[in-house]
Amino acid sequence: MPPGPCFDFKRGLCRRTNCRFSHDTPAATASSSSAANPQPREETGTGAICRKWTYMIPRPNANSSRLEAAVDTKKFFQTGWNLIESGDAGTRQHVITKLGAETGLAIIKTLTEIMDAGQGGEATVSIFKDRTLPFYRIISHPEVLSSLILETPTYTIYTFLFGPNGRRGLNAFRFTATALSEMILGHPSSDEEVSITAISSSLAVLSRLIEINQSAQVIEGFPAIVETISACIPENFMVPEAQQSLARIRRRLNIGISLPLAPTQSIPQNVLSATFELSQDLPGNLSKDGARHDNDHASIADIQTLPTAQEIASLRREYLPLIDSTQHHLSGLAGLLDRQFRLLREDTVGQLRDAVREEVTRLGHPNRNVPATHQSQQGVRKLIYHNVHFSGLCVDRRKGLQVIAEFDQPPQINNKSAKQREDWWKGSKLLQVDSLVCFVSSNGKIIFLSVCDPMLPFHRRKGSNSDDKRSLDDIPSLFRQSKRASVLLGLAEYKTEDAIWISTHTASSKSRQSLVEFPGVLLPSFQPTLQALQKMSRTLNLPFAEIVAPDSLTLAAVVKPPAYATKRGFSFNLDILAGVPLTLNPGQPFDFAKLEGGSTLDEAQQYAVIQALSTGLALIQGPPGTGKSYTGVAIIKALLHNRKAANLGPIICVCYTNHALDQLLEQLVRDGVSQVIRLGSRSKSELLEDLTLRRVTAEAELTGTEKHDRWEHNRDIGETLGEIEDILRGLNNPNAWTNIQTHLMETHGRHFKELFGKGVDGEGFQEVKGRKFRVVESWLRGAPKKLASDRPVAQLSAISLREMSTSERRALHQYWIQQRRTQLTNDLTRELASYHDSKSELDKCHGELDLRCLREAHVIGATTSGLARNIELLQRVGAKVMLCEEAGEVLEAHTLTAFLPGVEHAILIGDHEQLRPQINNYELQHDNPRGKRYSLDISLFERLVKPQAGHLQVPLNTLKTQRRMHPSISELVRVPLYPDLQDHPSVLGYPEVDGMRDRLYWLDHQEKEDPRAAQAISLSRTNTFEVDMVAALMSHLVRQGTYATGDIAVITPYLGQLQKIKKRLANSFEIVVGDRDLEELEAKGLQDDPEASPDGKVQVQKTTLLNALRIATVDNFQGEEAKVIVVSLVRSNSEQKCGFLKTSNRINVLLSRARHGMYIIGNSDTSRHVPMWAEVLSILERSNNIGPSLALCCPRHKDTPIEVSVPDDFARLAPEDARRDYSVGIPVRICAILHLCTMRSVALSAVQEQRKDASMSVRDLVETYAS
Repeated sequence: MPPGPCFDFKRGLCRRTNCRFSHDTPAATASSSSAANPQPREETGTGAICRKWTYMIPRPNANSSRLEAAVDTKKFFQTGWNLIESGDAGTRQHVITKLGAETGLAIIKTLTEIMDAGQGGEATVSIFKDRTLPFYRIISHPEVLSSLILETPTYTIYTFLFGPNGRRGLNAFRFTATALSEMILGHPSSDEEVSITAISSSLAVLSRLIEINQSAQVIEGFPAIVETISACIPENFMVPEAQQSLARIRRRLNIGISLPLAPTQSIPQNVLSATFELSQDLPGNLSKDGARHDNDHASIADIQTLPTAQEIASLRREYLPLIDSTQHHLSGLAGLLDRQFRLLREDTVGQLRDAVREEVTRLGHPNRNVPATHQSQQGVRKLIYHNVHFSGLCVDRRKGLQVIAEFDQPPQINNKSAKQREDWWKGSKLLQVDSLVCFVSSNGKIIFLSVCDPMLPFHRRKGSNSDDKRSLDDIPSLFRQSKRASVLLGLAEYKTEDAIWISTHTASSKSRQSLVEFPGVLLPSFQPTLQALQKMSRTLNLPFAEIVAPDSLTLAAVVKPPAYATKRGFSFNLDILAGVPLTLNPGQPFDFAKLEGGSTLDEAQQYAVIQALSTGLALIQGPPGTGKSYTGVAIIKALLHNRKAANLGPIICVCYTNHALDQLLEQLVRDGVSQVIRLGSRSKSELLEDLTLRRVTAEAELTGTEKHDRWEHNRDIGETLGEIEDILRGLNNPNAWTNIQTHLMETHGRHFKELFGKGVDGEGFQEVKGRKFRVVESWLRGAPKKLASDRPVAQLSAISLREMSTSERRALHQYWIQQRRTQLTNDLTRELASYHDSKSELDKCHGELDLRCLREAHVIGATTSGLARNIELLQRVGAKVMLCEEAGEVLEAHTLTAFLPGVEHAILIGDHEQLRPQINNYELQHDNPRGKRYSLDISLFERLVKPQAGHLQVPLNTLKTQRRMHPSISELVRVPLYPDLQDHPSVLGYPEVDGMRDRLYWLDHQEKEDPRAAQAISLSRTNTFEVDMVAALMSHLVRQGTYATGDIAVITPYLGQLQKIKKRLANSFEIVVGDRDLEELEAKGLQDDPEASPDGKVQVQKTTLLNALRIATVDNFQGEEAKVIVVSLVRSNSEQKCGFLKTSNRINVLLSRARHGMYIIGNSDTSRHVPMWAEVLSILERSNNIGPSLALCCPRHKDTPIEVSVPDDFARLAPEDARRDYSVGIPVRICAILHLCTMRSVALSAVQEQRKDASMSVRDLVETYAS
């Protein structure tokens, strides 16, 4: 058979002298059989050019650092740029990899040696244009700088270009500055396009050079170079990328001169306010008392994400920056990032720190009685597992080092069967994969770990021939043993000292040890955001920094058009919105009449869209039901229509919830938008299931470089794992004879020969005269009784093993074991370091494929948490536009991280009058008088719309026409919050709510909320009366037969009430609870226990009705709606404490979800003192929509009075579906009879006979009175 084609040859990479694969081109292969006299063909295409370029690189001289032959640098770099520009990812990777190799760096050195600033004139310009500029363009190409797989060679190139002490970089850029001056200032008529390219590329390289080599910040020559290049830039120079590079360079060089300490700021007289602030204890070495602990630093870049042991033990309060920027120890952007990092870390990590501190204290005072489960006032729930010890180590290809931890079974399952223990653990949702736990020892050791899947390492070893194959019984199990449970754990953050400690503490310990679990707390939910803020604090590179973090107090913000829209000749083409030719030039008058003629947007939406396209940072407020998402879709479609002209790259769409993200992306796909990718795995949309990043990358092909690198790194990881497994065999069984054998063989040949010289079998036995005995054990027990010496171990190394006493043999044996363990531990840390290096490089290979797919997307959708988890990827996609929905609900820290490097246009759509971001720590909340000084839950959206006194305000566009609520419902939010809110005509025609006399009503009661038990698992509130009332009302509404799945929803502010309502209705209805509410129920320990029959089997719940009911907390229902809403307010007390619902934001969301009708069940006296509730109650009282009883009605006979005030009233009086054979109340009978017979006497007789007929069905009743 003829040899197959050489794939390396096709890509221009094959350099094998005698390659066994074919180097024929397709054309040559096709014609070879028919051509008698074949003509030589010159190869064409990128592959051939790449191969020729590769052959231009001379082989290094073995005896010299110089190349064997001179290189035509002009041809080399120009050809290299053509290859980079070809667009093939594999070719691009090949070129940069070659340039970053030793021979490539030698060519770069040759280039820098001819870049002499002293020669001047035409020669300088010629060298720069022909050689330097192509080189700069190669190494500053956006897809080179953003590549994960090219990170190492790119770093090598820039570091080499910088040179020792920056000398090579200084010379190169002195030459560059001279060349640019000569080319632009000396020749005004020079090609403008070449000048723009020259300045842009030079500044891009200089910016990255200074970023990678931070010592450039204090080298004197660079500022002068920057000023020279700046002077070359014409006034009308409209290239945003170059201006951004220049701004970054200036900012970095200023950092090298002085730290951004906060200056004393004078407050304008018109914004003076009377305040009294206590002095703060500053962070780290800025504190007058010195650092609080080893993790207290002035710079957030130096702070470890998870708390250290010293930090946990420290009793001093952490430094928490105030909302007042004049009080910060850093100014401007540095101060903003510092504040957001410290407050977010306190809100997330702080709760873990405090919970672990309590357990450390308990272990130090073991006689104190502390419950195993506890929830602090801050809302974090923790569980304690006692008497923990590490029983063994293993290693996994994906997770690295893992440890098996054993602990006492919880007391709840003592004396339970294995099946009951299994059901309990599964039902509890505790210690699930990826759960965060903390190991705490009474000796002060603290290690954060995460739960791993115990089956994965077992399956990986299943097919191997390894000696330590584990049987099923060896796999860690929470329920297999009655007294002890075991779990597989991995380090949450790999630290060498933790790995060493664990490897030396795998036996039973005398110290008291516990595991602390934090249900519902996942490290990936906050760690990536904190790390992104730290990275931003190092670079201080944030779009719109002059607006979100101005260095001086300014009252008015100047928001410029998006940078890409300022390019010469650019204008927005809005044909897609107007249906006719229409353009928008930001800053110039716009023809709204033309847009209105063909647009489906209302007037306020049109204005919001145009303003959003015209300003770099746009804010749109969307009151409830005004079409925020519809407006957002219109903006995205307009941007996509101009995508090529503006070179936008992917548009990043960020939403707070998965539900909102699915809705947005589904609408785009239905409207014909292609190339959409959704990040994350929490989508419930069938339409989007093939558009997830995982599905898209599964179809993508790897480049040759990626295939090679993956293979290489997988090989390295496999070899390293083999070494680690050998090491762990010794560490898991430190007393094994093989450890002694290996130690003596490597360190003490004489003792090795004495003990093992005659040979041993595979189990450590030696045979002498037909008898087998264990060598090591025999030596330990075989000392002559006459030997009673007790010499120190140090002297024993020179003594024969036979001449040692029993005590000496035991001491020496223990010494050997300890020495071997130390050696194995050192080997382990070395191999683990190698594993993590290879794993990091392999992750980059996988990330490179993700990155290539994301770059080809037109729209990338992510939730705020999904964006944080993928921040490293998204920072590299080259996006210029970011649109954030639900921006009022997003923490400022998350919004700041969404301002990716290179973003020139950010559109924030939200409503600061609705829900604020959710945080854990009440002490940091704006509505808490103590937390107002921190106000972590104020979003960036709200901060820019409602700034502090003396800070700038960003223009806001507000949507004005709502299409959701009936006017009687919208009035409840219009009067107190939205005076300009208008009702669309379509809401006027909504039908009445079947079975109800009024579409809007507050059932006012005086039944008290449930008392909270002292040892309650949750701090949440409940009200049993309202649970029963809600259940009765929901049954009544559903049985009208009018409403379909999802038309009716129950909303309550409290998770505890949600759980009770869910449990109460579950036997009658199919219940739908949102993902976020379910997660919070599990985190708080409020999930229902599965119902079991007497035989212990879990029963499957059966629903008696087909209709599904939605139940949600207020905080997790923003952005959603239903035809009919039933509200349980829960709080009812004489102290007038209405809890969560004292803020207008939550009240607003609560009252604005219903379309056709809403029914509120609550105690008005408890809420009336809250200003917004007072306005709402006033409206309801004026319209007679509040009272102690709720009016029901028969749809056919609305004049028949039916009043209910307690749950039992529904059973007696409520009109149920007359088409079914239910036993019904008296008014129903009257209605049924009136429907069949209009004789008043019949109706009167029915009333008189009501007692006799109380249990009769409608059918029997009708037949009786009709006969």
